[in-house]
Amino acid sequence: MASVTRPPSGRLKRRAEIEAAVLAATERLLADGVGFTELGVQRIVAEAGVARSSFYMCFPDKVTVLVRLVGNMKDELFGIATSWQPTGPDGGLDGLARVFGEQLAYYRLQAPVLTAIAEVSAYDPTLRETTNRALDRITQHIADVLTDEQRAGRTPADIDPAVAGRVLAWGCEQVVARQISLGDPDDDSAVAREMARSHWYGTYRRRAESA
Repeated sequence: MASVTRPPSGRLKRRAEIEAAVLAATERLLADGVGFTELGVQRIVAEAGVARSSFYMCFPDKVTVLVRLVGNMKDELFGIATSWQPTGPDGGLDGLARVFGEQLAYYRLQAPVLTAIAEVSAYDPTLRETTNRALDRITQHIADVLTDEQRAGRTPADIDPAVAGRVLAWGCEQVVARQISLGDPDDDSAVAREMARSHWYGTYRRRAESA
């Protein structure tokens, strides 16, 4: 007998709508310059146009809202990062520069959320764990790509993919964070290009060390 695909119930649909409204409202309030610590649940629900009880049906507290925003942001960034492959159609140095440029542009749009992350991570272990897992995810991806490149003979065998993955991912995280918080947006393309050169010539296509 053929399986029957049932549409989601009205309750599930309503829950998804409430969650989306709360997430969007929180992003708008942060973009308006409201600090996350000062941002109360009542203000969020008023902006979202939902009842306070509806908020708590979906989120136990406002930090969970931020955790969801961070998760969505990191998923988007991971998608951008994994669109690049060293020998793919948009690979190589130019493709890597494009990826870093897209990431910087996305981070610019998400600057208020980044500020909230810095504000809350100092005291909330759940948010720290969320950001750490996202960094571990991209670190492992880089290590896997480097391993494949080594097997194909394009990346030197003397590189440790796990160590190199950490160096590239951690370093990229720091450079991007400082560029967004302190750097001139007009320099983003140059920063992206320099990051790409560093990764490409420093690791992916580094010359093997002499024995």
